[in-house]
Amino acid sequence: MKEKKFAIYLLAGIFTIAVVAPFLWMLSTALMTTAQTLEQPPNPIPSPPTLDGTKEVFSRLPFLTLLGNTILVSIGRVVGTVLICSFAAYALAIIKVPGSRLILLLVLSLIMVPGDIFIIPAFEIISSIKLTNTLVALFLPSIFDAFGVFLLYQFFRGVPRELIEAARVDGASHLRILFTMVFPIARSGLISLSILTVLAEWKELLWPIVVNRSIDKMTLGPGLALLRGTYTTEWNVLMSAGVLAALPMIIIFLFLQKKFIASIARSGLK
Repeated sequence: MKEKKFAIYLLAGIFTIAVVAPFLWMLSTALMTTAQTLEQPPNPIPSPPTLDGTKEVFSRLPFLTLLGNTILVSIGRVVGTVLICSFAAYALAIIKVPGSRLILLLVLSLIMVPGDIFIIPAFEIISSIKLTNTLVALFLPSIFDAFGVFLLYQFFRGVPRELIEAARVDGASHLRILFTMVFPIARSGLISLSILTVLAEWKELLWPIVVNRSIDKMTLGPGLALLRGTYTTEWNVLMSAGVLAALPMIIIFLFLQKKFIASIARSGLK
């Protein structure tokens, strides 16, 4: 039994190191000078640590503007995704509209389709309604998420049918049932979907470059890509920007990790 526990802890430690090591290396590089990043063999410990890379980030990029855009776009995408996916999951799991099983299979099939193939039609639609080079264009095509529908469907299935039927007998509308009864029961699932949606938006790179042209309408992903040079790259500057961009996500996950892990466990996903 002790050997089994030791093996589990050993594997957990190895996986933890594998996950944390790249971030620690990024943080170490961010605290170096440009000359230190080019040393051979590489020295993982900056001596002495410096914030020159961070200063360069703010001098070369409108970092606060990019961060503000990313926050606004993430909020818009989270609100839109949670609402759209909730309506779809409620219709499939609670109302059980005709053909709901077939519709669910079609939704699940979208998970296997690469999202990049929708870029051209999405751009044509955004362009036709004259939303290019706006913040709305960054999240509007992404508010429907097939995985989000499936995730919430798993939670909504666990809502007791007796509660739904009792509410319908009392004259409650479907919207009232969704917001006052289903949402509180499926709270951890909504938090999980929100975290995954923010993470997806935070690392988005291709779509903002396609639909927007002005740096003031960009998010962090394309902004950080501008720091990579054609012939040479100042890695301390790029890693400093990476650390600054990753910190909000790390803080959010640390505060909500229990809800996130609980939602994944309850939904039966691995």
